[in-house]
Amino acid sequence: LQVSSFEIASPPKEERSSLVPMSNTIGSFFPSSNSEIYASEDVLIVAGRGYYRDTFTRSWAESTYFLSYKLHDDGSTPTGLVIGKTPGYLLNQFSMDEYKGYFRVATTERTRWACIPVDPGTVSRRTHHWPHCSWERASESKSQLAVMKFPQESGEMELINVIDNLGVTEEIKSVRFLDDKAYLVTFMRTDPLYAIDFRDPMNPVVADELKISGFSSYLHPVGDDRLLAIGKEANEKTGLITGFQITLFDVSDLNSTKVLQRYTIDQRWASSQAETDHLAFRYLPLSKLLILPISIDTS
Repeated sequence: LQVSSFEIASPPKEERSSLVPMSNTIGSFFPSSNSEIYASEDVLIVAGRGYYRDTFTRSWAESTYFLSYKLHDDGSTPTGLVIGKTPGYLLNQFSMDEYKGYFRVATTERTRWACIPVDPGTVSRRTHHWPHCSWERASESKSQLAVMKFPQESGEMELINVIDNLGVTEEIKSVRFLDDKAYLVTFMRTDPLYAIDFRDPMNPVVADELKISGFSSYLHPVGDDRLLAIGKEANEKTGLITGFQITLFDVSDLNSTKVLQRYTIDQRWASSQAETDHLAFRYLPLSKLLILPISIDTS
């Protein structure tokens, strides 16, 4: 992994050349896949997936690893390598955020399966061999929101607090951190929208949990007290996708979130590119107009 800084301001005419602009680069060994990047004016964080395999039960423990770099206003080489780790996997870049020196991250630990010996007394962990075992669900999927603090210098992030067991049996479908608040959606059959209070960053709390049908794939702030969401509509009993939905939430009171308006397209295969690519989402605040590409397959 290499992180480079460039001077993009135009140099004086007499100093211009056809050469590629000079860069300052720092490199790190980061053996991972499915990388996500978070960047602010001061810090750049790269997240990658990892796992640990238990050779005895043949199960997998999922983790996300982080590398953090300090960015400098003068364009000098990024510095201050910091590492971190949390259980589970990120959904996307919106799953992590830096606020007032704290790193906040939301992850899901997916359902874990393992080969459980029928008679543990006959099993030798040393040889990893057993005559009988049953492939069973070892743990249900669950999500968590962890708060970590950056060290003063390079080193490891310090785990400050964790809100765990969010949406047990479900997986995260969307996340949005907004200063001292956060919103998180999990889904299996219904959509709990969790409102998280971060006014005390060391002790975040779940302020509210609003359950509605379907789930939100992308959350977008509209002013200070509204949250616009797009995603899928679904059957509340079966969780089967039934269409596309747009929902406007009232989040003026973090302890009592409400649905203000909802629009649905009742076509099972209706979708929008904006569900997975936020650059396809366009909201015009002055005219209060939402522009979305919509695809409907009726075949």
